[in-house]
Amino acid sequence: MNEAEIRKQVRDWIYGRAKDKPARLEDTTPILEEGILSSLDVVELVLFLENLRGAEVDVDALQPESFRDVDSIWKTFFAG
Repeated sequence: MNEAEIRKQVRDWIYGRAKDKPARLEDTTPILEEGILSSLDVVELVLFLENLRGAEVDVDALQPESFRDVDSIWKTFFAG
């Protein structure tokens, strides 16, 4: 999967879980700040990301900034 496909899948997952659906979800939309996902949703997001990337996530190394927006998620879990 390429970067655009991964970003789209992450956006779609977030939008599908959103309590209050945003009018538009950009890669720079603050996910937690805007209340799109709750902190409890982040646990499920980590499981989704593990499945998407085919590898476990070291949860001890995670920082809140890792989940700020889709850009941060991409950089933390898929880039490099």
